[in-house]
Amino acid sequence: MNIILKSFDGPGDHHTIERAFQGKHLGTCISLLWDVREVPKIDADEHILLDARKLKNGKYPDTDWSTIPPLDEELIESMRHCEGVFMTMITRHSVDDIPFAERKRQYYEHLRYWNHIIASKKIDFFLLNHPPHQCYDLVIYDLCRLKSIPTLMIDRCNFIETTLLIETWEESGSALRDWMEKNRAQFGNLATPIPLSKKMESFYEARTIRDETPWYMSPRPSYLLQKNFVRKWAGRAMSMMVRKPKNLLTAVLSPRFWTRKLREHATINVYDELMKPADLSLPYVYVPFHMQPEVTTCPLGGVFVDQELMVQMLASFLPPGIRLYVKEHPHQGEQMRSRQFYESLVRISSVTLVPRDLSTVDLEKHAVAVATVTGTAGLEALFHCIPVLMFGHCYYQYASGVYRIRTSEECKRALDDIIVKKTRPELRDMRLFLKAAEECGVVFQPPLASGEQYSEPQATELGTEIAKKIGQMDAMASSR
Repeated sequence: MNIILKSFDGPGDHHTIERAFQGKHLGTCISLLWDVREVPKIDADEHILLDARKLKNGKYPDTDWSTIPPLDEELIESMRHCEGVFMTMITRHSVDDIPFAERKRQYYEHLRYWNHIIASKKIDFFLLNHPPHQCYDLVIYDLCRLKSIPTLMIDRCNFIETTLLIETWEESGSALRDWMEKNRAQFGNLATPIPLSKKMESFYEARTIRDETPWYMSPRPSYLLQKNFVRKWAGRAMSMMVRKPKNLLTAVLSPRFWTRKLREHATINVYDELMKPADLSLPYVYVPFHMQPEVTTCPLGGVFVDQELMVQMLASFLPPGIRLYVKEHPHQGEQMRSRQFYESLVRISSVTLVPRDLSTVDLEKHAVAVATVTGTAGLEALFHCIPVLMFGHCYYQYASGVYRIRTSEECKRALDDIIVKKTRPELRDMRLFLKAAEECGVVFQPPLASGEQYSEPQATELGTEIAKKIGQMDAMASSR
């Protein structure tokens, strides 16, 4: 077997990988690493280590391009979808706008290099520690899908503290769906209780009885609360002076830097100028925005990475009298936003930009529905028996009460079901969901001070599940 491993260099990751490939002799293993000090021990004829920092910046410094076949029309056309996503995704790697020509150049370089590597090294498996979101890993992923090379990735479901193994990010949660169907058959009698593990029972009570704030929720950073430009950046500048004095000096002496910072500062303030109080007694659909750029919208949001498209579709099909309460993410800075972005939203008559510090839990509880690309606010809403309109691809997309929206017709049908027929999810369905999660996932813990999410036994268990999945893939390939 010849494999590519992506980002298995964090605390405890070596336990996972070493268990996953225990007893396997590999031909070629290519490890894409942020930290070359954390290299899993693997039995392979050839173990190639590549620096992920250079890759994400589109740099292949030791490559002799004269030995790599050029791109042709057939491959470029076959990868058009990847190219389109890449052009948006690359934004995460620069606070400055990257010219179109440079985006194109980097994309073609990634495509040419990895098409050659996959073919010349006869790669037959790609394992990622997360869904692809750093440009070059998206190219590898889509090339593997194009060439029918199996892919497997770890999907961390933070809300339920469970890890799933998925083959494609588009169909995340399909194992949950299958287990829920089995559980519905087993617990079809409403009088039959649905038992949960101690951890999941505690989680269920925390969401439905104690109404606890999840560990991943944190208040808005204090510097973003500052209205004054000087006070806002003075503290961060002092911190940068200690950590990266050369970078600070370069920035301070750059007129372009100050132009961008002043424009971005004004962008944050314009949201506060346009927001209005929310009346929770009125009927409304709650739309919590994602922080961007992030994997949760690119690639997981598909075309709805542009969140205004979601708002525009909802506004077009909502009946009169129902508001759209749009709330910016507490941690969203200036990147990926503009004055025009916010002003175009408030020009939609049904839209109200609500205060950033308004409780998202209160907004969920009183909403007619929650609309999100892939956000955990949707899953939180299900535990309050509030239906969800999901516009992207996320692990809970198959849960009862979730309406997956891709087309205008799907949006119209979902809103009719929710508003006219008043269809609501039930808490029993959420117990089925949690039961499925504990049966097909691997539990992890909230990040520790060390940065670890898995204890050694949990990391090893995850490796065991990866080994099983690889065995299943091998068996399916052999049967074809």
